[in-house]
Amino acid sequence: MQKSQQQYEEVVHEHASPLSEQAQQPAPAARHWSQGRLGAASHNDSSEDDAHSIQFLGSGSEYFRIWIVNLCLSIATLGIYSAWAKVRRLQYFERNTQLAGAVFNFHGNPKAILRGRIIALALLIAYHYAFGFSKAIGVGVVAFLFISMPWFLRSALRFRTRNTSYRGLRFDFNGSLAGAYATYLPMMLVFLLPGTLLALYPTNTLAYSSFMLYLLWPLLHARIKRYQHENIKYGSTLATYDLPSSRFWRPYIIAILLGLMSLVLVTCIVALTFGIANRTSSAATNSASSFTTMVIIFASTLATTYLLYLFSGPYLHVRLQNLVWSHTSFQGMRIESRLRAGPYLKLQAVNVFFTLLSLGLYRPFALVKVHRYRLGQVSVTAAGGFANVLAAEHRESSGASGEGTADFLGIDLSW
Repeated sequence: MQKSQQQYEEVVHEHASPLSEQAQQPAPAARHWSQGRLGAASHNDSSEDDAHSIQFLGSGSEYFRIWIVNLCLSIATLGIYSAWAKVRRLQYFERNTQLAGAVFNFHGNPKAILRGRIIALALLIAYHYAFGFSKAIGVGVVAFLFISMPWFLRSALRFRTRNTSYRGLRFDFNGSLAGAYATYLPMMLVFLLPGTLLALYPTNTLAYSSFMLYLLWPLLHARIKRYQHENIKYGSTLATYDLPSSRFWRPYIIAILLGLMSLVLVTCIVALTFGIANRTSSAATNSASSFTTMVIIFASTLATTYLLYLFSGPYLHVRLQNLVWSHTSFQGMRIESRLRAGPYLKLQAVNVFFTLLSLGLYRPFALVKVHRYRLGQVSVTAAGGFANVLAAEHRESSGASGEGTADFLGIDLSW
């Protein structure tokens, strides 16, 4: 038996999302699903620790066909089909993700995703335009966001986990509503307060100083991860999460330093390009020099964005994934993430380059490559044998009333 329970938890946090039971899936994915179910029954019990690595069985060409159909139908229906598109996408990725001979599955309803997106869009529009009508209306909208958003986010987490299964057992989310408010209200305060103060007092310099609250994001991010990971359940087993919040500071500080280094490089690039533009303008007509300057400015802006992302984004993503998942475990199962920053940075650099070169058509292939690499670096070790741990979990979870369906009012606010 050679794959890893790690997958199940990685999938719940990263990809768990509603799926329609009627949603379509390509033949290869269906084949892997049936093989996984059969493979689960073929493992022999073992008294030794059993380690498994996660495998992704999909391909870029398969997913491209799903992606292009989803894109066309979403455009044709003015975005309404995007909820069903997300279901098909997540079904493909989950049913092609294999751990210890079995794959994951989704059971959610696309209508719940559509409800969540309508609510999210309405809240976004209300927040954007409320202060244009009056300050009182704007403050009222912000207050409503503060009161309701933690409930929405918790509901989305419960919906997504309860609609994800592995080997016949559903995941669940055990976080309390009080915990959701304690976790998400500080985050919302940090992100909404500066903009609100700026809208109310646009000429007050103190309103601008409130943006310093963003420096608290590493601690807020650590609180969010703790709330999410320590409340995930698989069957009747609750996850254990033992990562101290202080461990989040180092990755963020290094990522910021890498970002500053990239800004220095970008400044040199911009200065060089403008110098070239000035020399060109002295030897060309006004219209030609203006066009050349615009092209150089555009190229410099593109290079700026590219370098800023490549220097800090992949590093932060790798370090946080390794920290969070390597400190998440279940009874009898230990998870380990061994993602490396160098290969991941190279992979993302190539993906960004070809995605831009192909005007976005390479994106499905890029997503598959990133997904395969990230999952392939995660492993799960089961004490006493993977089959024994899962068999015990099945016995404890038999007859659980929460396995069959998600909440009727469950929503998914993610895109």
